[in-house]
Amino acid sequence: MNYREEIEKFVVDGYKNVCTISYLRECIFNRSKMPLETDGKHSFVLKNREDNFITTPEKNFKFHKWAGSLKSSQAFAYNIFSGVKDREFEFSMEVFDRPAQIDVKIEDVETQTIELFEVKMFEVINKEKIEFEGKYDDKAKYIYLSEDVVDAFIKFKNEVINHFDGQKIYGGGIKQLCSHLLGILNIMNKPEYENKKIKLHSLCFDVAFSDKFGQDIDNYRETLTMFKCLVDKFLKEIKVDSRIEYCGFLSAIGYVVCEAKKELLGKENYEYVMERYLYKKNENPPHFRHTQ
Repeated sequence: MNYREEIEKFVVDGYKNVCTISYLRECIFNRSKMPLETDGKHSFVLKNREDNFITTPEKNFKFHKWAGSLKSSQAFAYNIFSGVKDREFEFSMEVFDRPAQIDVKIEDVETQTIELFEVKMFEVINKEKIEFEGKYDDKAKYIYLSEDVVDAFIKFKNEVINHFDGQKIYGGGIKQLCSHLLGILNIMNKPEYENKKIKLHSLCFDVAFSDKFGQDIDNYRETLTMFKCLVDKFLKEIKVDSRIEYCGFLSAIGYVVCEAKKELLGKENYEYVMERYLYKKNENPPHFRHTQ
């Protein structure tokens, strides 16, 4: 079994963990209906994408192209956070000619804090260069920022590229985080956000179901640790570090598995996520382990 087959087996087994008793009973009487109905092309892509979500998303939900994949980070984000009050999925911020969308936004009215979560599952196995389109060097495109902040952002972007040059990392994830930071800078002084603190988290699935995936997660954690240093320096330089914070790598296990979060997420979501995603192979009931 190769690496990608290991991943596919893990996500399929996890999905089977959460098949309901009533659904399985229906399969007994209707043998054409199986517990895992795929798209006929992939063993890990569901025929009905809505089946990948713990509840049916609202009508205006912005499904990703691969929302039906059992590897979908969008479904993972929804299945964690859909029970949380005052949350918004696919939070949009304008960046140049199209919006940057962050998986989850949660607002705490009491503390005047907005928490943004960029959620990743298996994207981290991809190793690629950090590449920005030419518009990121065109100062005229930065219509919301002052000239000194634009200069500082372009300098920051180039420092990020140079620092990770030649390294085998998930470069697409780093580029996306830079875009999110730009989006946050664009909105931070709008009336609805001007008195609020904005925190950006990189929430990562980190169950080390194989040694190779454990290595890939460790690689991305180390990458984000260095990236956070560069972000901290940049935010301090433009004097917004009291308003904007990049919190770095956030373990999905560390985030989900605690009593406070169980109350926040809701019992149903908590148990679903534990059984589907944070389980350990060959254990009954499902449990978990994660990278060190």
